Amino acid sequence: MKNKRIIFAIFAFLLCIGMSIAQTKGKKPNPKKKAAPAAISVYICDSPKDKLFHKRSSCGALNKCSGEIRLIKSSSELKKTKRKSCSRCYSK
Repeated sequence: MKNKRIIFAIFAFLLCIGMSIAQTKGKKPNPKKKAAPAAISVYICDSPKDKLFHKRSSCGALNKCSGEIRLIKSSSELKKTKRKSCSRCYSK
């Protein structure tokens, strides 16, 4: 009786190992490529006081800009500015 249990346990163990090998055998590694920076168009006020970016150059919040209004075209450049989205432009 003990021999049957031992043989069954060994068989179950080998079956589990065989199934895990079969599942990983056909999978190819998926190399992660760096994505190109997303193309965007947002406007920022080049003033140190301003902490927002805007969807439109005609946004009412940009009327108070004391510096220069710049167009940002890449998401990586926008991340460097560490600004939040304008609630007037990005509502809804």
